[in-house]
Amino acid sequence: MAGSTNKGESQSKTEQIIKVAQKRFGQYGFEKTTMNEIASDLNMCKGSLYYYFPDKEHLYIAVAKKEHDFFVELVREKMATLTDASEMIREYVNIRLSYWDKLLNLSRLRHDYAHELHSLMHGLWAEFRTQEEDMITNILNVGIANGQFEACNVDEHTELLLDAMKGLSMSALRNKDIFYLEAHEYDRLLRMINLFVEMFVKSLRK
Repeated sequence: MAGSTNKGESQSKTEQIIKVAQKRFGQYGFEKTTMNEIASDLNMCKGSLYYYFPDKEHLYIAVAKKEHDFFVELVREKMATLTDASEMIREYVNIRLSYWDKLLNLSRLRHDYAHELHSLMHGLWAEFRTQEEDMITNILNVGIANGQFEACNVDEHTELLLDAMKGLSMSALRNKDIFYLEAHEYDRLLRMINLFVEMFVKSLRK
């Protein structure tokens, strides 16, 4: 019983740390946030914080995973309210872009540091990609089954949509010193991706 209680307390403290770090990253970005500041926000010593997370990078990864879990749940809830596959794709893309923009804000990384952090997150990105592929594949299969979409190579179309969004997003960050988009830059990216999505949906419709 005592072991179970300690485990529950540890989980609760971990969730509290992630929540506080998420707020701090949102205010100042990853690079301008320190473990000392997070520990201070939690009214705990830095040594105790390191008991739960070995460094700021792993804490950021935990925050990113929390954001992604929220994104996945939001998509699932929204998909459950829709029956038109075209609308499902549009809603998925808008929610996905909002999630990506929030992650950019949480990090606000310089190009020279982004590669280092992203290499640590490689396994997490692979997990995210698999989940997204499953969501898009399911939407396309719903559209085909309902007679809204023509039969197609679902795997290839799933890759096309995800890779196109990734390419347009990376293009928006080209020549920028910091991985971050101003409001007008995000709005332009949203227009460009929605333009592609409309062409993508039109190519699928019967």
